[in-house]
Amino acid sequence: MKFSKLNFGLLLAVAAVNAAKGPIGWGKNTTGGEGGVEYHVNSYKELKDALDNKGKPNEPKIIYIESPINGAEDDEGHILTAEELSPGFSFQKYLDCFTEDGSKWLDTDECNKIDQLRLEGAPKQAAQIMVRITPNTTIIGTGEDSRLEEMSIQIKESENVIIKNLSVEAPNDLFPEWDPTDGIHGSWNSEYDAIVVSNSTNVWVDNCYLSDGKKGVDTTPITFNKYIELHDGLLDIVNGADFVTVSNNRFENHQKTSLIGNSDSKTTDRGHLRVTIHNNVFVNCDERLPRVRFGKVHVFNNFFYSETFNPGYPALTVDNYFHDDTVFPQYMIGLGVESDVLSEKNSFNYAGNDEIPDASDIVVYSYGGYTFHDNGSEYNGKNLDFDALAEKSFKLKVKTKMAQNAAAGKKNPTWTNATFTSETFEPREFYDYELIDIDEVNDLINKVPSWMFEEEEPATETSAVAGTEEDEEDANANIDEEEIEAEVEDQEDSADEEVDAEVENEEDSADESSD
Repeated sequence: MKFSKLNFGLLLAVAAVNAAKGPIGWGKNTTGGEGGVEYHVNSYKELKDALDNKGKPNEPKIIYIESPINGAEDDEGHILTAEELSPGFSFQKYLDCFTEDGSKWLDTDECNKIDQLRLEGAPKQAAQIMVRITPNTTIIGTGEDSRLEEMSIQIKESENVIIKNLSVEAPNDLFPEWDPTDGIHGSWNSEYDAIVVSNSTNVWVDNCYLSDGKKGVDTTPITFNKYIELHDGLLDIVNGADFVTVSNNRFENHQKTSLIGNSDSKTTDRGHLRVTIHNNVFVNCDERLPRVRFGKVHVFNNFFYSETFNPGYPALTVDNYFHDDTVFPQYMIGLGVESDVLSEKNSFNYAGNDEIPDASDIVVYSYGGYTFHDNGSEYNGKNLDFDALAEKSFKLKVKTKMAQNAAAGKKNPTWTNATFTSETFEPREFYDYELIDIDEVNDLINKVPSWMFEEEEPATETSAVAGTEEDEEDANANIDEEEIEAEVEDQEDSADEEVDAEVENEEDSADESSD
């Protein structure tokens, strides 16, 4: 990640210009901490103190992240371990309590004690790494050191929050669970999303880099024939959250990326979960880009890239690998119950090899969702009938679900009687937006987020800062540098004065418990 040529004062001023333009889409009214107290933080304690805002947590505030901040760090700067959080626990001892192939738990007193210590450690880690973001807050990065790690950013029961210009690494669960009965060959289940938007309104996540970071799946040992998965989601939007925009971000190297709605039974989500996802890049993210229940979600001008052969993050589908719709395949856009998803001008890219070729069913997969339309997207540079792909997936899921319920003597969910439709909601009834062409979408991989890509011009020119919106370059060109420096100096002076179900419920049980 590069940032060396950017003048700090210039960056803040241009960021202020961009923030003033505001987000596009459902989150259009989000203003964050505009006009509030400014904080410059370099530690986890300073971040939490800034969110408290001197006892006025709900009042506007802008928090600049100037250094890497680790959520596992205590107030003395020590990074807490699993053994310190739950004395007597050992992850190796937990692994030793399964048979060699991981198919069975050794039900001994010693093993049950280890598992009890694991269960006791989980809420202690949660209390340590979960940080609540208070209302009317902007959290903004200032450079390549603006990184949040081992932290779960909880935008929970809040409103009017902006997260911008940050590198966010998914936290690692110190107490993951191996479940031999989950899936075909068992699965690792972990807690803690990098960012959770829960029961909150007016949220904008913009120009960030979200990934598994230094501890990717393929850095863990293969145990029970699988890498140990220590992560949950990167950005989950759940529990009636509403009016959210996710823009100009890069999601990379992750499995369960973005869940919108976390339970088929949570019918209180109806009328909520309105989300716009645009101008983002998804690279080697296995699934949930996003996976939607109930919400009206607009996905436009995004670049997607996955591989069948990636060692840590292989994307495998029903058509090219599983040949079985009862499993959990990988996919890009997931359609859950009562979802309403419009896709426009996205570039879906999927690379395969001779052993496992690419397959177009990666693009859209139905978990009972039947309302979807695509306008002008491409798959590997070609036009496809994406609506037909979605309809085919839905009909297959209906057939599979009805067969499963017949064998189990269960009642079919109502969506099995639905008819697929491409009549989605119309975003322009709610907000204005402009589509860019596919060539520009393909170039997002070289531009998003803007702070990762160094421009050739000297730092004294405003064009050294790459834009995050279509017209940003023109806006920056009109900024006089002397005015910028004076504005930044004024801001710094003021800051000195005043120095946060039914369809595959087993798939999402971890999401529900962590959210």
